[in-house]
Amino acid sequence: MEGQDTASFSPIALLLVVVLGYLVWSSPRRYAVCPVLVMVGIVPMGQQLNVLGLHFYLFRILLLLGMVRVYVRGEFAALKWTKIDRYFAWWVVVSVIFGSLSKPSVALFINRLGDAFNAAGCYYFVRCVVVDLDDIIISVRALAWVSVPVAILMLIEKVTAHNYLSVFGGVPELTSVRDGSLRCQGAFRHPILAGCFGATQFPLFVALWFYGRPHRMLALVGCLAALAITVAASSSGALIGLMAAFLGLGLWKFRTKMRMIRWAVVLTIVALAMVMKQPVWYLISDLSGLIGGGGWHRSFLIGQAVKYFNEWWLFGTTYTAHWGPAGEVIAADPNMMDITNHYIMEGVKGGILKLGLFVAIIVLCFKAIGRSVRAEPPGAPVAFLYWAFGVSLFAHCLSFISITYFDQLIIIWFWLLATICQIPAIPVTEEAGSEAAPSGEGASQDNPRFEFQP
Repeated sequence: MEGQDTASFSPIALLLVVVLGYLVWSSPRRYAVCPVLVMVGIVPMGQQLNVLGLHFYLFRILLLLGMVRVYVRGEFAALKWTKIDRYFAWWVVVSVIFGSLSKPSVALFINRLGDAFNAAGCYYFVRCVVVDLDDIIISVRALAWVSVPVAILMLIEKVTAHNYLSVFGGVPELTSVRDGSLRCQGAFRHPILAGCFGATQFPLFVALWFYGRPHRMLALVGCLAALAITVAASSSGALIGLMAAFLGLGLWKFRTKMRMIRWAVVLTIVALAMVMKQPVWYLISDLSGLIGGGGWHRSFLIGQAVKYFNEWWLFGTTYTAHWGPAGEVIAADPNMMDITNHYIMEGVKGGILKLGLFVAIIVLCFKAIGRSVRAEPPGAPVAFLYWAFGVSLFAHCLSFISITYFDQLIIIWFWLLATICQIPAIPVTEEAGSEAAPSGEGASQDNPRFEFQP
């Protein structure tokens, strides 16, 4: 019945959340975020507790425990606010207030509060427990470990056409097929989201390999798992994210010329816009003709967002059904067209101010990465690690053109932003013979900082 408290926990999921919740609460600070990252990869959002219409997915329960933990233990006191933190806080506030004014109702306000809880809970929890270089390496290692079962389950799904995680609910039992290819999704709510998880983690695992010999076996396994996840998803959007990762890693050799490269890209886009018969965003459609996927739909969607700018620019909108062809709406919400673009969804959920703050946070994160890379001595392995975080950010940014993050993958995004925010506060190593990691978690004697050449 509507309004009745319900729970859809399976016994296995209940045991899992108890174990992971205990680990979030009791683990040393630097390991506290790892159970949340594990939950993201292996448990679908179908597992939830419904209390008075509020949906407490398992990762929300872990985030709530994490927030209580950092308050009780006083770990929040170490948080030193930065410009990124302030912009993120304003983005959360605007998301709730402006997003609720598009069509004021209790249901919409609760929905926006849920999104805000995911964002603020994850971001500031990570900011409180990930405070130095060792903490960052531990998080990346945790993601590498969790990528292994994700890859195994998706490869089994690829062979059997059955998603065995469907026993938890939230994902279908039978794997979807497009153009003759099975599109595996594992614990994620869509194959593109699963593929984006693999594609955006790949550069971090590559950097883990170069960071130090003790990490290389796990880094290799993580890279193979990330590639397997991306391939098993059979998603052009995920493939574009992986291509972005390879491109970003390859640009390491040209890191001192990035300003020139950025201007070259901007001028190229402007030149194409002047000579193309269609708007420049239809390049996405042309690219999909080479690698497959729904590129035309994504180009069309951008055009519709521009066309109906007056409907969403102030507070967003709760009605976009007329943006697409007749009948092309979301089954769960007939008022909404399928918005397969995270940037557009930012505007739809809170107007141009919310979208502007979102883009500003991304720009600030890229600037933070750039400053940190330049501050490190030439050839330092940690500099390439920071660069890899920028590459992962870049891969996410391109993936946003293909999909809206509407499941637990959004937790990985907030973890990335919070970690990047912390990077500039990490001291720069000044001695040429010192190790990449100060406490033995990183590079070994076989990999001194100034001999690094990936």
